[in-house]
Amino acid sequence: MMTGTLQVVTLTPNPAIDHTVTLERLVPGAVHRARSEQFEAGGKGIGVAAVLAALGVRVAAGGWLGAENPQRFERSFAQAGIVDAMWRVPGRTRTNIKLADAERGETTDINLPGIAFDASLLAGAEAGLLQTLRPRVGPGTWLTVAGSLPPGVTPADLARLADTLRAQGARLMLDTGGTTLRALLEVLRPAPDFVKPNRAELEDLVGHPLPSPGAVADAAAQLQQRGVALVVVSLGGDGAVIASQGRRWFAATPPVPVATTVGAGDALVAGTLAALIRGRAPLDAAVFGMACAAARIQRIAPGLPPLAEIDALAAQIRPHAL
Repeated sequence: MMTGTLQVVTLTPNPAIDHTVTLERLVPGAVHRARSEQFEAGGKGIGVAAVLAALGVRVAAGGWLGAENPQRFERSFAQAGIVDAMWRVPGRTRTNIKLADAERGETTDINLPGIAFDASLLAGAEAGLLQTLRPRVGPGTWLTVAGSLPPGVTPADLARLADTLRAQGARLMLDTGGTTLRALLEVLRPAPDFVKPNRAELEDLVGHPLPSPGAVADAAAQLQQRGVALVVVSLGGDGAVIASQGRRWFAATPPVPVATTVGAGDALVAGTLAALIRGRAPLDAAVFGMACAAARIQRIAPGLPPLAEIDALAAQIRPHAL
């Protein structure tokens, strides 16, 4: 097992076992016969950690796991080479259902709420998690805070954890949405180093629709004005808007067959972080992240193809300034 500080530590407060059921076509109200099913350790931060490990980045997965059913996560971490920095709490980790429509290349998510924390449980869980994370965080370590919050955990609780680790030199990446993202941006000082909302999350943050890449870029510029160094806004199949160093770009996604959209955002975040760690400029890093996402959506099974295939996809992505 790796010891000492790592390149990335992900923080997933509300992990889940992802149960993906693949259908020929999803028809509401109809009885379906599934083509296949698959279970995997899920949660945004855990998905990011899996892609980072596949890219050769030294990474730990942190967060809270239910003590009654951690085995799938433990096996997944061991197989992928991810350091297990999860703190076990009483209860069972939730299961999320994902219905993959093979004909449309779309996925419908049904997410359960997760383990409920009261004040006493949260105090012990926070102390325990910091106990596992502090030895693995040092100057330059990326702390990636991703996903939803379980019942009883607030954005202020998450900010307190992040601030403690930033005091040890961690750089902060946020991949959260809705009220959590808004609340964290209001209280975190300095601002996060890297934020990756999708279009809907950014629309929720600014309070109005963003119908075009230009409108998305204007909203991303507002985040930069708050001090966020790199903003990558995913636009689904349309591509992404990237904002850094006072400039904004739009980049279209390369045309690829879509097997599932599960894990695309995680691959985008992980690929961008891996490229930043290896010294690439922010724009080039985000393009590599987009290529990882384009590679990920072509397969139901988790994982990435060989690096040469990802680089070939990256070569097809040509950002243009907005």
